[in-house]
Amino acid sequence: MNFDTLFRRFILTQSFVRGWGNPSHLQEIFKFRREKIGVRNECLKLVPAESVQENTIEIIKQETKGDLQYLNGRFRSPLADYLPNLV
Repeated sequence: MNFDTLFRRFILTQSFVRGWGNPSHLQEIFKFRREKIGVRNECLKLVPAESVQENTIEIIKQETKGDLQYLNGRFRSPLADYLPNLV
C-alpha cells in the first residue's frame, strides 16, 4: 500500500467519524437526484424562472474593499420544498 492510498483512507475515516448519516435519508437524496435532478426536463421544473423574485435573497451585510464588493446574505433553499425533512 503506497502513501497516497493510506493518506486517502485516513482522510475518509476522519471526515466521516460519525458515519454517513441516516441510511433512509441517503436513499431519499439519491432517489431525488436520480428521478428529478438527473432528468433534464424534470430538473428545469424544480425552480421555475417565474418563482424567482427580487426578495428571495436577503442581503445581511455589504462590504467594499478596494474594487471588490462582498455580500453576506441568505435564501431559502428550493430543496426545502422537495426534501423538507432533510433541509
